[in-house]
Amino acid sequence: METIKHVQSAETYALEEAYDSYAQAGIAAMKQSEKMERKGILKKPITVAMENLFPESFGSHPDELIDLVLSSRKKMAERLQTEQRLSAEDAKRKAEQHITATLDTGHINIWRKYWKCDPNNTIEQNDKEFNTWIVKKTAEMAKNRVIGHVHLDDNYGYHDDHLAPGEGNTPITEMIKALKDNGYKGELIVEPGADWTTDLSGFHSVMKTWKLFGSPVYGAGQGMRGRGWSSIGSYMGMNQPPYFVFGSYSPSEDWTLWSGVPLE
Repeated sequence: METIKHVQSAETYALEEAYDSYAQAGIAAMKQSEKMERKGILKKPITVAMENLFPESFGSHPDELIDLVLSSRKKMAERLQTEQRLSAEDAKRKAEQHITATLDTGHINIWRKYWKCDPNNTIEQNDKEFNTWIVKKTAEMAKNRVIGHVHLDDNYGYHDDHLAPGEGNTPITEMIKALKDNGYKGELIVEPGADWTTDLSGFHSVMKTWKLFGSPVYGAGQGMRGRGWSSIGSYMGMNQPPYFVFGSYSPSEDWTLWSGVPLE
């Protein structure tokens, strides 16, 4: 009977250990934040932000991630009340501040390969249903205030390809709208991956992201290019000042700021 009172399943035991471990990590983050704040060098609180990884790993499913964050916060608050004599309100606030989750848009999209499709629907209809689910779950995580960090990357729902946002089929714009509509005000970090080896730099993933979200300014040239006919010309279609200019400034090969080149 004594054994029965204490025995528990491996899953239950693992979860309790996880909650407590994250709680201790959150307390460590809190103490380090307080130390940096006293020195006047803290820009924002240090936070434990567990990330949704792949569907085959626990914590990847939105429901699991929500439970991990909320239960870990509860455990941290309990520790702060008993060990540091904080009030219930202060303990809860500290726990929410220092234990969050990282939402990776590409990782959650890999659930697409496990989606139970309706055989009577078309591929497009089933994809639309999955997109509706993923946006709904994103909104649910935001409503529960568990998301403290966001990684933007894309894929086609089968592998973690790390494509630039907009190059796969992840409903990223709808997900970000769901986050914003439900109170998320944190960073949006573009994670360059596949494009790093094909573009001139990883920053091109950032520019592609700007383009996906409708920004009219998504490219900027740096440095001087070699001389050619393309160096002569107007402002249209160029992303750097022309090397040779005509008009009142001509003739000259002196480089000038774009703002200093007179309009014709």
